[in-house]
Amino acid sequence: MPPSSTSSRYADQVSFSFLVWMVVFAILVSAGGITYSLLKNDQVTVRTEISNINREIAVCNMNTNQHRAKTNALTNRWAMRDRLSQDRSTLRDIDRSQIELARRLQDSGMAVIHR
Repeated sequence: MPPSSTSSRYADQVSFSFLVWMVVFAILVSAGGITYSLLKNDQVTVRTEISNINREIAVCNMNTNQHRAKTNALTNRWAMRDRLSQDRSTLRDIDRSQIELARRLQDSGMAVIHR
């Protein structure tokens, strides 16, 4: 006679300890998944912050370069001469013969002026 599904003799029995281990395993797997997702979220957040900081550094570098370019343009000898002549300033060029060079004597603390 074939076994029937209602027969307790052939019924699959799952022990209580096996059920407890299954529940513990399910809790461990879900806790691992939650931990992984939290760590991944932190990683994405840090990566976003790093890209924002890199973008700010690039903007600061660009502003620095622009400031240097403006400073160089304003302190250019020929541009200064043009601006002074446009402003009708009384400042004029200095001849090289009027420039004095001061050198410090090595042994004494005195300076000697050379023309």
